[in-house]
Amino acid sequence: MTTTTGRKIFVVANNLFLIFIALTMVLPLLNVLSVSFTTDLESYETTIKLFPREFSLDGYRTLFQRVAILTPLINNIIVTMAGTFLHVLFCAMAGYVLAKSNFPGKVALMLFVIIPMMIPFELIIIPFYVTMKKLGLIDTLSSLIVTQVVSTFGILLIKNYFEEVPKSLEEAAIIDGAGEFTIFFRVFFPLALPGIATITIFEFVSRWNHFLSAVLFINSPEKYTLQIALRSLVISQELTSTTQSVANNTRMAGIVIAVLPLVLMYVFLQKYFIKGLKVGAVKE
Repeated sequence: MTTTTGRKIFVVANNLFLIFIALTMVLPLLNVLSVSFTTDLESYETTIKLFPREFSLDGYRTLFQRVAILTPLINNIIVTMAGTFLHVLFCAMAGYVLAKSNFPGKVALMLFVIIPMMIPFELIIIPFYVTMKKLGLIDTLSSLIVTQVVSTFGILLIKNYFEEVPKSLEEAAIIDGAGEFTIFFRVFFPLALPGIATITIFEFVSRWNHFLSAVLFINSPEKYTLQIALRSLVISQELTSTTQSVANNTRMAGIVIAVLPLVLMYVFLQKYFIKGLKVGAVKE
């Protein structure tokens, strides 16, 4: 067998394997999307559906009218947008400081940044809850916003980008009389957009799908976020104010509402995301 033939066999086998892996992810999503647009009766069928026999918006009407998913959805948007904005801002500012020339205590500061990466959140749940309680943040959306407001990954990724900014640009800005905040926002920040987009996507997905922190800190139903509402929607048989059970099309509609923003965000920021992973994480 020649090298060329072996290479072709490998490529074909590799492509078939990747197609199989893709189908295991795509088919369940197509089934969820299809069932969400079926009638109540059809949604109880146990077969895999790629297209509904009869197109219907009953699931979405039930979701917004009887299940009242709008409030958890709005709460989730508030927590995700505010938390992501603060996360990106603070990580960028920390990365900017660490990317600067050596200064007293830089090594100790780097250790202070890296060590939290080794400590899982589950290990500090109790002291974190006590801290939140003393701050009066229990049962508030603010508790979800400040949770993990910075991350080691975000700081180090942005730091790598900032270190690639030519020193001459910073020196030229200083000569023109620019201060640190001006240099940060007008010089470094625009040149690190791929890295900014990368941590924005990661943090947006994490915030949008947050569950543990919401279970810990939120008690009032009117402050539930989307994932808590979806959990109740999936496992409960009687979520509405009436005695009617929730059909499968309503459950699937809730999943579609939860997944759609993540898909749209990745589509629009895909090029920055891929570039950020390739360039920001590796220095030559």
